[in-house]
Amino acid sequence: MNTATRFPSGDARKDNPAVPIRHMDFGFDHAQLKAHFYDDNAFASAFFMAFSAVIPHGERFFIESVRHYRSRLHDPELDARVTGFIGQEAMHGKEHDAVNEAYSRMGYPIGRLDRITHRGLKVLARYLPKAAQLSTTVALEHYTAIISEYMLGSKELQAGFDKQVGDFVLWHMMEETEHKAVAYDVYEKVIGSYALRAGTMIPTTVILIAVLASMQAVLMVSDGTLLNPRLLRQHAKGFGMIYGPRGLFGSVLPHLLDYFKPGFHPNDHDTSELLARFSEKFFGERGELNRNLGKVVVPKVRKAAA
Repeated sequence: MNTATRFPSGDARKDNPAVPIRHMDFGFDHAQLKAHFYDDNAFASAFFMAFSAVIPHGERFFIESVRHYRSRLHDPELDARVTGFIGQEAMHGKEHDAVNEAYSRMGYPIGRLDRITHRGLKVLARYLPKAAQLSTTVALEHYTAIISEYMLGSKELQAGFDKQVGDFVLWHMMEETEHKAVAYDVYEKVIGSYALRAGTMIPTTVILIAVLASMQAVLMVSDGTLLNPRLLRQHAKGFGMIYGPRGLFGSVLPHLLDYFKPGFHPNDHDTSELLARFSEKFFGERGELNRNLGKVVVPKVRKAAA
């Protein structure tokens, strides 16, 4: 297999890597998953499960917020990256729907959390100005970018995942890294307001953490782990993994604060080495995810109209 034809290198475009659309199938439709798939820890596993619960409708919100402004870009290179962004996000939504259904079959109330997410984002789509919707997308894409960079670079964190779920999560993180600048570049092209961009991040952060924490609690109540006194030490360890100063959120905080710099751009964080490493690991000659990979579409840059 020729790696270059299966997956364009992260260095294919130094500043703006190509955004390939990979048609994936992780086989979650009939999978039996482990309930506590992260480090056998109920707290940490429920956090990642809650994150998955909000992703399908969240990705669709992102797609629509970017697509709304597409006709105003007049930039063939950015338009091609938008095509890749939409394709990748749609694939993420599809696969997270499948893994969420697998969790539902295990008795977790993912369907209820999915409906709550849908209703909440529907209200935002109806009442929030389009510019603010795109700014919200840019803020959340920054979160996924810095979380992805941390997770792809942390062998210790990766080691905690059950193999099946871990490969799925890291594939998603790799693609978030590939398209991390797309929504930002659309925003700068058509809106460009620093005040709106920076101002949106604050309520977005508060709402994101509140939603994830409340959904995590619901999931832990459903499997009887939240108030189990025998699991207090395990919960403390899980809390540290996610919210502690050396955990997920504590580790990404400096990169989160970068967002408030007036001259910030997502490509200020050089992730080309991470992309090259995971493209080879997953889709190289002996790629671990080639068995899950269907066709790959690399959006072409159309010539600008004369």
